[in-house]
Amino acid sequence: MGAIAFLRGLAHFICRAGFKDDCIKKFAGTVRNKRILELGSGKPDMGRYPYSSKQLFGASNEFIRSDVVGEYGHKIVDVTRMRYKSEFDIILCTNVLEHVFDFGKAIENIYNGLKHGGVALIYVPGFYPLHDEPSDYWRFTEHSLRKLLKKFRVLRLRHSGVRRYPFGYYVEAVK
Repeated sequence: MGAIAFLRGLAHFICRAGFKDDCIKKFAGTVRNKRILELGSGKPDMGRYPYSSKQLFGASNEFIRSDVVGEYGHKIVDVTRMRYKSEFDIILCTNVLEHVFDFGKAIENIYNGLKHGGVALIYVPGFYPLHDEPSDYWRFTEHSLRKLLKKFRVLRLRHSGVRRYPFGYYVEAVK
């Protein structure tokens, strides 16, 4: 195994070691009877959807998986073109924004799609190798996330790893 492959594998292991899922699971534990949109639900892997967080939410919720890739079997939703207006209690946008060139439009559309008091759950990688090229455009910091989410009330912004070299950021933000 080459050094780059090793480092990418190590970063993937550390980033996927549960930080994002633990944060979402903690949030989802008391969520009932909500309408939830998940952006970037991802591809199936051996009949499962390992990129989706649906399994972390209770069955009482209406959970809509979406992706821009139709072959993945989800509702097709492009976060830069979606026109939802106050339709969702929760919008999950995990491991998506780094792949969206017009991330400002994406944030605006997430805000518009939430009901008043709705929550955006966002996860973005920090110190992480390039992936899904050529559409891996950005890495965000806690400072850029706060500025991008200025219309929201940020309840929680956490990092995984060492603060100066974060592997990723998890955000809960309320409209």
